[in-house]
Amino acid sequence: MIHKLKNFSKKMGHGLKQEYEETKDIPKHIKNKDYKKAAEQVGDIGKMTFLSTLWVLPGGGILSGLLLKYFKKIRPSAFREDEK
Repeated sequence: MIHKLKNFSKKMGHGLKQEYEETKDIPKHIKNKDYKKAAEQVGDIGKMTFLSTLWVLPGGGILSGLLLKYFKKIRPSAFREDEK
């Protein structure tokens, strides 16, 4: 069980770090007129905000878990396993 928690923690840390790095690159994408990548990252920020606010609601942890299980596209790009 501890091994699973460490593995999960490592994946979450890696995903959050990747999202942070991609978010820092938004001004570069806009400057280079690469609006598609910038818009995709802004969408990822919106997805993370949505999933984070679900945790505030009663039962939100369960609801967000179900949403992530059945709707794979709701995950931010750094957390999608099918694209890697």
